[in-house]
Amino acid sequence: MVALAVAVVLLVGALWAAGVDLASEHGRNAAPLDALSALYKGLSVVGLLLLGRLLGSRSMRLLALLLALMTIGGLLVDAEWFVALIRSIADRLAENLPFSSGFVELAGLFAGLATIAGVLLWMAFTAAGTRERSAVVTLIVLFFVLGIFVGPVNAIASQGINREWLFAEDFGQVVSIAIITAYVAGLVGTVLPTRRHRR
Repeated sequence: MVALAVAVVLLVGALWAAGVDLASEHGRNAAPLDALSALYKGLSVVGLLLLGRLLGSRSMRLLALLLALMTIGGLLVDAEWFVALIRSIADRLAENLPFSSGFVELAGLFAGLATIAGVLLWMAFTAAGTRERSAVVTLIVLFFVLGIFVGPVNAIASQGINREWLFAEDFGQVVSIAIITAYVAGLVGTVLPTRRHRR
């Protein structure tokens, strides 16, 4: 019930933000979607850390770390100094490769993200105990869904093909994170009463 209630509230917020974006006449107004994405990620990180503490779960802490790194990575990609640094490295590499600087830059970013995410997800899976294995696997699947929008859809959207791809990237991320947050809230709602009862 907790997960369902939280999911309804968060998805209503996502639909509202999407409506604001789609209703904008000039360009896009993605600020509400961006704000909700940051808020939902923060709530998920807090929830996963709480689960990690309550369950003594290394897996939950690793998933919290992954989501936190994704949030930080999203901020870095928008930072001018970081963009300039990555572009400088890509320009040098492109001199010795049969690819454009833009392709090398994009491929490098996503390859790095995929590697870090893959390692942390695998560590979370292998560290999962018997009682939490089902929940951890479910979260890993949800993270893969989120990864579709952070990865392939984001890569296509970054090419500036059209507004629809940009919207799909932002809205898809917010909906995916909303579902993760709701699931985590449901887990917390299940674990907390059990811990209190034991005390």
